[in-house]
Amino acid sequence: MSRFTFETYWENTEPEWERGNVPWIVRILVRWGIIAAGFLAAEGVVNWLWEPPDRFVIDSWKSLVAASGFFMVVRAIVRPVLMFLTCPLQMITLGLFVFVVNALILLLTEEVCGWFDVNFGIDGFFPAFVGALVISAVSFALDGIVRRNIFGPRWR
Repeated sequence: MSRFTFETYWENTEPEWERGNVPWIVRILVRWGIIAAGFLAAEGVVNWLWEPPDRFVIDSWKSLVAASGFFMVVRAIVRPVLMFLTCPLQMITLGLFVFVVNALILLLTEEVCGWFDVNFGIDGFFPAFVGALVISAVSFALDGIVRRNIFGPRWR
């Protein structure tokens, strides 16, 4: 395989909004939409799993937009610090402690939403843990779909 073929393949696999031609605000809005979809899925799964169905509550679409926005900001600021501080636990658990970090970030997001009177609530650590798992899975799946140029030319 020549270098030209590899560069052509790389250029054809990245979507238009990752090539730098699209403003940064579009990238943030796409990420925000993916996180909002994760929040909706997490609300459905968590409330389906527990008997009293009000363990993960998002009251309206305004609360969904605000909570997912706060989640993005809290995750961008707090997650690197928590990942650094829990590095020994990450190594001992072979990286599985990241799910606990994500649940803590979700609980901190609930606290921040409380400061701004956003109707978003989680009842306990285990619903936050399951919600963080669902948000991570939905984000992984939708990011994989959005990042690929499935309608572009095929590499041969």
